[in-house]
Amino acid sequence: MTLLSICTAVADEVGIERPTSIVGNALPTSQKLLRYANKTGTRLMKKVAWEVLRKEKTFTSVATETQTGILPSDFDRFVTETFWDRTYATLMPGPISASEWQGLKAFSYAGEAKFALRGGAVLVIPVPAAGRSYAFEYVSNTWCQSVALAAQTAFAADTDTGILDEELLTLGTKFVYLTDEGLPNQIAAAEFKEYFDMLMDNDQPASKVMIAGDIFGGRRHYTGTPISGATNINFI
Repeated sequence: MTLLSICTAVADEVGIERPTSIVGNALPTSQKLLRYANKTGTRLMKKVAWEVLRKEKTFTSVATETQTGILPSDFDRFVTETFWDRTYATLMPGPISASEWQGLKAFSYAGEAKFALRGGAVLVIPVPAAGRSYAFEYVSNTWCQSVALAAQTAFAADTDTGILDEELLTLGTKFVYLTDEGLPNQIAAAEFKEYFDMLMDNDQPASKVMIAGDIFGGRRHYTGTPISGATNINFI
């Protein structure tokens, strides 16, 4: 489905005139549909670490606290518990809070490595040796794409398509339209939630693995696949 077909489907379901175009159309209805479609896509991206938006980044450390130029241009956030020092097969806690970081700095922390995120850069404490292999997964902020398959952070042309599930984008845009226009939205909300929950069940594995370190203390090195995302659709 394209942006235009998504908005046409929404128009059909909410009972308004079908738009002939969306992007660049001066009609208020088309402008609202564009805004609601982009609002839906952005919030769905922010809410869940969807499989289709997860990517891996690897890099080699330098012997400084700040590892500059590490975050990809489409980085939105880390996927929980995926930042590993592959050289030593160790899970690195983080991103830690600003208060924890400053506390570690104040006490000249020299324990197991942790990382923080500040100013668009990854900070590691204690300072790592150069040449270590690091890897993490992250959520991309590009949830739609052009007709040439260039990933984008928002719909910019009528021919753009979703990277996120397009039926979910359609149902979400319908829900947002009715909500923001002050119209009855109970049926749309239920339909959206049912489809959202179904996709979540298929997309987000819920299994976890408990190891001895979890029970008897010590550092947790692996817990299976943590759920990183939402349990409901209340993002408006």
